[in-house]
Amino acid sequence: MKEAIHRVRQVKKKNVRSVITELLPGAVFSAAVIVFVLMNSGLFFGEASTNDKYGLMIEADRPLYFAMAVLVPLAAFIWHAVSRTVLKRKAGEPRPVSEKAIIILLAVGNAFLSFFLIELINNPWYYYLDARYQLLGWAITLTIDVILIFIFNSVSVGMIAGNLFFLVWGMANYFVLEFRSIPLQYIDFFSFRTALNVAGNYKFSLTWQMTAAIAVTLSVMSFYAAEGPLRVFKRRTGKLLVRGAAVLLAFLFSTLMLRTDVLADQGIWLRDWHPQYTYKLFGMEAGFFAFARASNPREPKSYSEEHVEEIIDESEDLPENKTLIIPENIIVVMNESFSDLRVYPNLKTSEPVMPYFDSLTENAVKGNLLVSVLGGTTANSEYEFLTGNSCMISPSTVVYNSFIKSDQYSLARTLKAQGYRTVAMHPYLPNGWNREFVYPRMGFDAFISLDGFDGAETVRGFVSDRSDYERVIREVEEKQEGERLFIFNVTMQNHSGYESKNYEADIRVEGYEGDFLDQAEQYESLIHESDEDLAYLIEHFRNSGEKTLIVFFGDHQPSLSDDFLAYAYGKDVSELTFAEEQLQYTTRYLIWANYDLPEAEGGTMSANYLASYVLSLTGLERTGYHDYLLNMRDTVPAVNAYGYLTADGEMYEHESGGDPEAERELSDYSCLIYNELTENGNRDKLFFGVDESS
Repeated sequence: MKEAIHRVRQVKKKNVRSVITELLPGAVFSAAVIVFVLMNSGLFFGEASTNDKYGLMIEADRPLYFAMAVLVPLAAFIWHAVSRTVLKRKAGEPRPVSEKAIIILLAVGNAFLSFFLIELINNPWYYYLDARYQLLGWAITLTIDVILIFIFNSVSVGMIAGNLFFLVWGMANYFVLEFRSIPLQYIDFFSFRTALNVAGNYKFSLTWQMTAAIAVTLSVMSFYAAEGPLRVFKRRTGKLLVRGAAVLLAFLFSTLMLRTDVLADQGIWLRDWHPQYTYKLFGMEAGFFAFARASNPREPKSYSEEHVEEIIDESEDLPENKTLIIPENIIVVMNESFSDLRVYPNLKTSEPVMPYFDSLTENAVKGNLLVSVLGGTTANSEYEFLTGNSCMISPSTVVYNSFIKSDQYSLARTLKAQGYRTVAMHPYLPNGWNREFVYPRMGFDAFISLDGFDGAETVRGFVSDRSDYERVIREVEEKQEGERLFIFNVTMQNHSGYESKNYEADIRVEGYEGDFLDQAEQYESLIHESDEDLAYLIEHFRNSGEKTLIVFFGDHQPSLSDDFLAYAYGKDVSELTFAEEQLQYTTRYLIWANYDLPEAEGGTMSANYLASYVLSLTGLERTGYHDYLLNMRDTVPAVNAYGYLTADGEMYEHESGGDPEAERELSDYSCLIYNELTENGNRDKLFFGVDESS
């Protein structure tokens, strides 16, 4: 009898140990998630982190989301414990049909949860998101989840992968938007290496929305992990069929999203110059795929090879002034993030930010420059300047990554045909924006990247403008006697982000006390430093014995927070007109020479005109395309990917009907852009280029 009782006790102890052993990992995991939430509990309480009137609705519910973030991991563990102790289930054991149906229904509901968490992280307008767009977002999420389930032939593994995928996607979109003022887009996946190159210069901070999303997502993943693999098919034939179904479903889904107008048919429209507005209005996932659909160059409605020939035949060549000087050195500096925030009416600083730039008047032409990018995507400003092609037919595309597959006509190729050695310089990694592949196709003889700047001084980890210009000067001084030299130099000093603890700002922004203050003052101080370094470059060549022409311009403005913009504009960003919003796409340009330049007004122009305008100030030969652009500027003084400036100073969105004559001109221009960009074998080389044999 005693032995029987002992055996029973031993069995009970063994069972208890077995249960504890099985439940311990889940208990530790859930406890770790709860501790993570508690460590970040301060994010859920206190003052609201936004001034957005819609976002304040969500902010008011922060305590509820905190409770959810704590209770969901606890509930996941309780379910695990009940399943193992009361229901006596084992991980991976066969499930009856009724339980499988319940798990499938949970997966369907999980798709809506993933969609909700993505919107929670990114969309302050989520509470006002139309029900049909919520349904659309759920359908997109569920489709991706089903594809993953089929790929892994497992409900659990597929849903774990799906939950992790949507969490990472949502957080990646948040950080990209935070750092660049533009949300994550399809084109960004083609510049992944570029993003990795600079990721270490940004500050990644969790929000309460992310904390809640991480806690809930990890808890849901632990539920699927505890339930075992839940295979769709066990036999080899079934596995092959379900994976074939995954490929077919992925193909159909991508075709539907990227090749049809299904999203446009649901009323989704793009605000190209402000894509986060589309993401907010229609949901992040729908917005992402809508922009992906528009990422290819848009073939103009009036496009045909015959029409291009007509445009070229009717274009007028401008007279060349052979008495103008042909410079021995042409140095172009595209200065990273250089802009003049005085375009905003209310901005005030403790002292002038760019006094040297402002002081240049003799042999200098300068003005505002309209560009097509904001906070990043530098390569598109390069593309517009070098080729004369606006990004108006490809506003959602990084042209360097997507379409430069063969030789392109460019300023470098034009100058090379006239005896210049053409050198591209960029003091950073050569793979950024695919430059090491693109520059040779643009006609550059050499590309000097970061390896060519050994021992250079750095500012916040980037090569300083001063060291960059020293390398430019060295390249000029070491050239062969009598050689003409063209340098296209893209700097790096002012690259975002602007939260370095090792940089002391000396410019103060007055009248603003928001969270962006330190970043704004660091940015303005960097621009002040760039202004001093510009003085070093120009004063060096002022005394040079060689005729030297320097072109200096900014590629884009930095990413600015909404509350800082509200201060700078003097009004909430939601109240801005299209013309006011385009101030965010405005930088500055300067053309200076150490010899007498012809009289020129300069004024506002856009990056696509700048090279043609520079050539018009020299005795160099221009292409027919350069003359076409110079003529077009009389009707359309500036144009970017989103709109155009008219001769009477009005700013209109493309195809808005604002100025019919300007839009007819732009329609023809778009045909030329499309032809030069996509029709490698059917381009008029005597129009886009110069005769290299001469």
